[in-house]
Amino acid sequence: MIFAKKSFGQHFLRDQSVLNKIVAAADIDPKDIVVEIGPGRGALTERLAGLGAHLVLIELDRELIPELQTRFPDATIVQADAAHVDYAELIPQGDWILVGNLPYNAGNAIIRQALASSRPPKRQVVMLQREVGEKMLAKPGEMSILSVAVQIYADVKRVATVKPGAFVPPPKVDSIVLALTPNQKSTNPEAVIGLAKLAFAHKRKQMHRTLSDAGVGTSETLKAKLLALGLADTARPEEVSVAQWIELIK
Repeated sequence: MIFAKKSFGQHFLRDQSVLNKIVAAADIDPKDIVVEIGPGRGALTERLAGLGAHLVLIELDRELIPELQTRFPDATIVQADAAHVDYAELIPQGDWILVGNLPYNAGNAIIRQALASSRPPKRQVVMLQREVGEKMLAKPGEMSILSVAVQIYADVKRVATVKPGAFVPPPKVDSIVLALTPNQKSTNPEAVIGLAKLAFAHKRKQMHRTLSDAGVGTSETLKAKLLALGLADTARPEEVSVAQWIELIK
């Protein structure tokens, strides 16, 4: 019998209604390549296998791979840490979709790795810890560096909130399913993220002070820029939208 490993952050999804919502949100075409992160016991994989698309399964736990190979012989199975996979090398051509019940301890890193790839997926439908997902969905007033780092690359939508009982073993917190679709908000997203990181390094301070101390510009110049963007000159970074960060970087 296969048991969930705490070191891998494993919680195997079993709720059929949640599986249905993930598959529906993924909107898979038979021509797509579907990359599933952490297939585990294969509950979601089984649904995906019947849709006609080629499956690439990325699983870190070696002990799970033999059963996956037996049950899904047509899939490409990769034993790797999905947070460090070169997705452009793994999927050099063709449209691809990333899906998965992501481990709580690596969900943020996996999503960012795929988004920042030179060949990002056309869609991600992923489950992760609700607290982390809510930060990715945040609006101005509650923004964080994670909000900026995800929203600069993708439009983020809530698919479902998932209670602990949907998993074996049940986690101690709620989960959330998100759908992320790449956007073209910025030609230099990492520069925008870099500027936001400077401001969020001291998020309790007013932005003009933090960025001035970092050598971005004088305090007075930065105040004028904030006012020009419709912000108060006393604004803090959690108040700034992604569109305003893009204007600031210009």
